Amino acid sequence: MSPQDDLMMLDDGGIPADLLASAEPEMGMGMGMDEMMPMQDEGVQSIHQQLIANIDNPNIAADLDDEQLSAIGQRVLREYELDLSSRSEWEARSKTAMDLAMQIAEKKTNPWPDASNIVYPLMTTAAVQFNARAYPAVIQGRNVVKGVVIGPDKGIPAVNPQTGQPMMQPGPDGQPQPMWMSPPGTKQARATKIGEHMSYQLLDEMTEWENETDIMLLILPIVGCTFRKSFYDRGLGQNASMLVLAQNLVIKYDARSMERAPRLTERIELYPYEIEERVRQGLFLDHEYGKAQDADGDDDAPHEFLEQHRLWDLDDDGYQEPYIVTVHKQTGKVARIVARYDAEGVQVDREGNVVKIDPVHYYTKYDFLPNPEGGIYGTGFGQLLGPINEGVNTTLNMLFDAGHLQNTGGGFVGRGLSMHSGSIRFKLGEWKVVNAPGQSIRDAIVPFNHPGPSPQLIALLTFLVEAGKEVATVKDVMTGGGEQLAATMQPTTLMALIEQGTKVFNAIFKRVYRALKSELNKLYRLNRIYLPYQARYQVGDEWRTVTKEDYARAGGVRPVADPAMASDMQRLAKAQLLQGYQNDPNCNRVKIIRRVFDSAQIEDADDLIVEQTPPNPQILAETAKLEAQNREIDIKEASGKAAQVRDLSQAVLNLAKADTENGAAPLEWTAQYIKLMELQLNALLKPAEGRGQGNGQRQPAPPMPMLPQQMNPMVGMPQ
Repeated sequence: MSPQDDLMMLDDGGIPADLLASAEPEMGMGMGMDEMMPMQDEGVQSIHQQLIANIDNPNIAADLDDEQLSAIGQRVLREYELDLSSRSEWEARSKTAMDLAMQIAEKKTNPWPDASNIVYPLMTTAAVQFNARAYPAVIQGRNVVKGVVIGPDKGIPAVNPQTGQPMMQPGPDGQPQPMWMSPPGTKQARATKIGEHMSYQLLDEMTEWENETDIMLLILPIVGCTFRKSFYDRGLGQNASMLVLAQNLVIKYDARSMERAPRLTERIELYPYEIEERVRQGLFLDHEYGKAQDADGDDDAPHEFLEQHRLWDLDDDGYQEPYIVTVHKQTGKVARIVARYDAEGVQVDREGNVVKIDPVHYYTKYDFLPNPEGGIYGTGFGQLLGPINEGVNTTLNMLFDAGHLQNTGGGFVGRGLSMHSGSIRFKLGEWKVVNAPGQSIRDAIVPFNHPGPSPQLIALLTFLVEAGKEVATVKDVMTGGGEQLAATMQPTTLMALIEQGTKVFNAIFKRVYRALKSELNKLYRLNRIYLPYQARYQVGDEWRTVTKEDYARAGGVRPVADPAMASDMQRLAKAQLLQGYQNDPNCNRVKIIRRVFDSAQIEDADDLIVEQTPPNPQILAETAKLEAQNREIDIKEASGKAAQVRDLSQAVLNLAKADTENGAAPLEWTAQYIKLMELQLNALLKPAEGRGQGNGQRQPAPPMPMLPQQMNPMVGMPQ
């Protein structure tokens, strides 16, 4: 079965029996089926059972009669035409925008045949610049998806049921440590595994996903919106998420959202051999579809089918259920009907009556800008830049035509007096001969006066181009023209400049981020349902495994892309800012380095970072005890030092009194004594050195200088 097969079916919604069994209590408000529906009659029970049976039915249309199928087909066609008519103006604007972006110009006949008709690439440049910034921001190397951790990740310790206390076991160091039912970091490990697996799915298994993402980000700024269709491809046995252009998905224009729209209709082309394959597989009814419309003699021309996601009351219980109806557009014949819900979405009351059915949504809408009219389709550069681009085209072509006329020449040549009456028409470069006798050659030749391009037109052209760049936010610092300027700026200044130049772009990229998150969670749900018990995926040269239980217990996914960081220059400026805090004692140095590597998109950054080994708790306790002992010693020493300082102060006082009473001591002796006192004071006030270093011994202070009464009066004193 090809991928196109499930484009028509989007998977029939079948769920493994074990998952159905686990889902039934949730559907019944936490009760078993017998307890939930004690008074259920056979009619109610049959309706509910029929709804569940339709989930695995590959084609419900095979169970309906021709009259029912004819009524369904005609209604699908009629309501498709109504929805198509409601968006006719948007469709015309989108075509004009696409022609401008593709620089498609019709042949001009005014002011003369084959006049200048250049299309200035204003919209093309804007679309290419958006793609160049958004594409690397969405797909960052091999990382696209990141698992989400919900709640604390401190682990779940094993508890002794008798004592209620955590159970302990000897650790590698012989010290007791907790026994874990779920060790710390389990949630993060599971989230990392899921992110790696889904990134592998997108980039390696779903081979067209990355290429179609590139195309989508180029079309999105032109038209204003695109769509992605996510489903499980039974033929390939894997998920699929395919690009659907806005012109191929018809929705009522004034619908508030896809979830609230009464119907969505996708136009799909299938070749005759593809139709035959689906008939043989029991996916399509065996109708005579004839030849394709507008085939022009080509028997292999594709047929157009309408795959309509809608509501229909097939069981006549008064409640419309979600289905997917596929109709051949040319004949109106119903080819297929499948359920658009799963068992988890069927909600019943205590009597077993179906009260609500939640449909499965397959499409994800990517918006460029919201529609100011409130319509379902977004707004792109086609609506914003279209009038400016056409004004630039007109002005530019007038300049070319004026230059062409100036360079070509033409005029009158006199011959005789007579001149034919009536209007005279000229071709480019043509000279007309007229009768003008008796005149000089100078007077007989009258050239046309074409002044050439107008300076006012040149100024107008410059104004329009700059206005268009303002709308498209195509700035030098964002397009690569400001690297030299950026190299001389401080990181904060550069980030401020980039922020001002990317305000519009960042707002748009946040919408892309939200849509991508929605698409990834659709694929996450498909993995939770259809993933085998164990699946392998590759990270570098290593093969790893993920289980369905991992998806059942995980907290979801989100894109790796940062919605607030959409340019390499912006990321690098932020990384440069973080580097200034590497040595800050209040910051985690390892995490800063990791973020710097991530901003620079360094592959295998974990291999470059040396994680610090957590300290041994016993060593930490001994260190704390030793520090407490040292603090106690320091306190005692400080008390002793204070007493010595008091003694020295008293000695200085006594010396001063002796100098006053007995006469001043010699100057040299006094200076020596003061110097000795200065050394002693420094030794007392300086913290003890050498503690914890070398042999751990404290350095002794210099000896106390003797007071005058302690010194030999014959040494250093005058006789």
